[in-house]
Amino acid sequence: MVMKLKAVFLVALLLFSAPYIGWGEKEKNGSVILSSHGGEIINVTVQEVWEMLNNEEDGKQIPVDVRTFQEYYTERIATPHSYDKPRLYPLQLIEIPIFAKIFNIIFNGKDIILYCRTAHRSYIAAKILMDSGWNGNLYNMEGGITAWKAAGLPTVKGLGIGS
Repeated sequence: MVMKLKAVFLVALLLFSAPYIGWGEKEKNGSVILSSHGGEIINVTVQEVWEMLNNEEDGKQIPVDVRTFQEYYTERIATPHSYDKPRLYPLQLIEIPIFAKIFNIIFNGKDIILYCRTAHRSYIAAKILMDSGWNGNLYNMEGGITAWKAAGLPTVKGLGIGS
C-alpha cells in the first residue's frame, strides 16, 4: 500500500511539474544520433543548450534532468527564464514502461533537452523514450552537468532560489 501511495505521489508530482511546456520548431544544432517514430535524438553541446534556452524566438525547449532526486536537489542547471526550469524525471522511472508512456503524454511532441551527470543516462533515457513511441526531438546534452559546470554556466542548488 505504501509503495502504491509513493507511486501515486510521484506521478502527481511529475504532472504538477509539467506546466510551461513549450511549443515551436528548432534548428537542429547538433548531430542526429537516432531517428525513429517521427522524432530524433540529437547530441548538442552545453553551449548550444544555453543558446537554445536563451533564444525565445524559436519556441521553448524543456530541460529534463534524468538523474536521481538527490542529485537534482544537490545541483542542477540554471536556466535564463522562469518557464524553462529543469523538470525532474529520473531514468529509474523512464525504465518502467508505464512511466515512459506518462512522459510521452506529458511532453507529447515537445522538444526536450535531456541531461544527467555525463550524458550516459540521458542517452539511455532518450533511447527508451524513442522505443516507447516518442514523437518529437530529444536533445541529449553532451557531457551533462559536468560539462555545463566546466563551461562556467550557472547552476542552482536546493530549492533553486538564487544561483
